[in-house]
Amino acid sequence: MNLSGITQALETINIRPDEIHDEQLSETFRILLQLIEELSGHVKKLKAENQKLRDEISLMKGEQPKPDIKPSGKKPNVDISSEEERKPKTLLKIRSRKQKKTR
Repeated sequence: MNLSGITQALETINIRPDEIHDEQLSETFRILLQLIEELSGHVKKLKAENQKLRDEISLMKGEQPKPDIKPSGKKPNVDISSEEERKPKTLLKIRSRKQKKTR
């Protein structure tokens, strides 16, 4: 299971240590959740450092490092009109094309 899968699983569990009546069990859950957060952050840092070192090794071998691909800056299409709203616009365009001035 990857890091994002673990994060999603923890979010779906929805454990609230404050609502657990047994104080010792509540404190145990708090400690475990903090430990999971800390370790997942540490894993993320180590993965970034590992990739940096791999890129450095590739450069020393004369190869190219892994490219830094950034997400596209395109915004999603905001126009979510229905088919009925689009039809009159296209009909108007067709009508205006058919009407030509005669000389």
